[in-house]
Amino acid sequence: MEKQPDYIAEFENYLRLDKNYSINTVMAYSSDVKELFIYLKSVSDIRKKDYRHNNGDCDNNNKKNTDNITINRDDDYYNNNEIDIKEIAEIDIRGYLSKEYDKVKKVSLARKIESIKAFFNFLEKRHIIDKNPVFLLELPKIEKKLPFFLTVNEARFLLDNYRSLSFEKKGVKYEFEILRNDLILEFLYGSGLRVSEIIFVKYKDLALNEGYVKVLGKGSKERIIPLTIQTVNKIQKWKNYIGAHIANLNFKSEFLIINKKGNHLTRRTVHRIVHESMLITGQFKNISPHSLRHSFATHLLDNGADLRSIQDMLGHSNLSTTEKYTHLSLKKLLDVYKQSHPHAVK
Repeated sequence: MEKQPDYIAEFENYLRLDKNYSINTVMAYSSDVKELFIYLKSVSDIRKKDYRHNNGDCDNNNKKNTDNITINRDDDYYNNNEIDIKEIAEIDIRGYLSKEYDKVKKVSLARKIESIKAFFNFLEKRHIIDKNPVFLLELPKIEKKLPFFLTVNEARFLLDNYRSLSFEKKGVKYEFEILRNDLILEFLYGSGLRVSEIIFVKYKDLALNEGYVKVLGKGSKERIIPLTIQTVNKIQKWKNYIGAHIANLNFKSEFLIINKKGNHLTRRTVHRIVHESMLITGQFKNISPHSLRHSFATHLLDNGADLRSIQDMLGHSNLSTTEKYTHLSLKKLLDVYKQSHPHAVK
């Protein structure tokens, strides 16, 4: 077969440059499509050469053989030139998805389908393929779970006591980490930032006198987020600490949230910090950074903020994404009714 262009590389450029997707999203979409090609390469050697001319199906023996295919997910194994992209049919893609169905959660399967659909829609848009094999593919229905969050009292206790309890348990030699982690928690709950936004906040993005920070969110969209008085105070304490110890730390960083080498933190590190914060403050809840962001939005809504304002602060492109918080408030309303009304079932 004549060597064909690397369409997945072109797809990555399209997502990054034309769609303005984040690097994490681009890599996730690309990885999903590569796994499809790895599967197609695996089954191509045992498929009957003429099965496409046999009503597009395989004989029973071939079906049995493909049932035990193991997908090698190593990127080095991927080669988009070994499969003729114009010959991929719907039955091939459905065969891959059927293998994945029992291995991954529905939400992961939905993302894989979304990635594959985006890839073939891209090929069709660029007139690389004449017939789109994913035209009839639909996303699986996913049960929407209400996001987990802290109560107002739990959030207040965490932010008011994390620093003092950390010094008590760890000691002053961990002051760098304690002040930084306390600021991370305040950012997550006080301003509802995503982890990916917090770790890339730079000093030039801060407007402390005006009480806001500029962040670069999903799709490289810039937005302005208000800062609480507590957040501003904790930023000042962190800056003062860095300024006083800059000689010992031996670095100069443009990022606000950093490790002792002056580099911005990883997402995994922030997740670990949040998990440890719950243990330090004795709340023993399985809280993630996103849980604190959910708490931020829920408490705003409970105290009268409108959905449009919350949407802007969270950086949601669609209001429907923000509307999930109305379910939380509805649950609270029903709980209050059941506890307070004399005719309510208790």
